[in-house]
Amino acid sequence: MKCCDMNAGMLRTPVTFQRRTRVADGAGGATETWSTISGAAARAYYKALSGYERFLSNRVEARTSARIVVRYFSGLREGDRVLIDSEAHNITFINNLERRNRWLEIDIQGGEAS
Repeated sequence: MKCCDMNAGMLRTPVTFQRRTRVADGAGGATETWSTISGAAARAYYKALSGYERFLSNRVEARTSARIVVRYFSGLREGDRVLIDSEAHNITFINNLERRNRWLEIDIQGGEAS
């Protein structure tokens, strides 16, 4: 995809970006939780790429692969995740289209443990 292929009218899917954080539990330890990343994009272009099911450990596991495009913002990492319709998707690759700081093309995977 090229930078000029995108326009604001294509951003139809609401998304929320989250980052794993450690929070003190008050007893000297800490727990991990997901926090919303402030300043992150609110809408995305969504394109499903593939999906499959496999039988693993006596259960069927379904996984999906998709690509979203959002307006550029700095600070997003591959260890973060995105919520789409309350479903968590792991971010696997982030591409700053044409290195122009206008659009981020993000590959995501769903259906696996977060």
